Amino acid sequence: MKLHALAGGDWCQPDAVPSDADGAFKSWTFTYQPSWSEDAEREEVTLFRVWCMSGAYNVNHAYYILTPHEGLLPLSFAMPTYEAIYGEAEGADGPLESLKMTGMGTSNFLVNSDFDPESLTITAHSFWRGVGDASSSGWWTFVDGAFRLQQFDIDASYDGEVNPETILNYWEG
Repeated sequence: MKLHALAGGDWCQPDAVPSDADGAFKSWTFTYQPSWSEDAEREEVTLFRVWCMSGAYNVNHAYYILTPHEGLLPLSFAMPTYEAIYGEAEGADGPLESLKMTGMGTSNFLVNSDFDPESLTITAHSFWRGVGDASSSGWWTFVDGAFRLQQFDIDASYDGEVNPETILNYWEG
């Protein structure tokens, strides 16, 4: 929790109380077989999810990973950067004219996230407004000691319907 207080900065609210006290702190321990050698010993990892803050319909979490070799480290997640262009007359409430990926960045926090220990996958889904018609979502899978972004979808339409576009897909499923 000391690392979280330092790594979370002003974004996390360490003195605030989450509405779901059971969801404030979770951890999972698992092992994996490194792909670089069939003879390598399985490695143990503990993943921690720590509540940062929440609003009306979004909950923010930070993640940390503990390994025997590197100790406890905060995780950053790859995130695409993008540009959404709307009809000029109405701004973001106007029709979405185009959505394009402009690069890659990282985030130290995920919104409405969860970890599936069976698939070693973290999912996140951020509502841009309460009606849920604008959002972003992604998923990251643990491979060889790191979480790799697999897919990222954005619904930037603000049109009253849920219609995300996949802007990045590395998944071969």
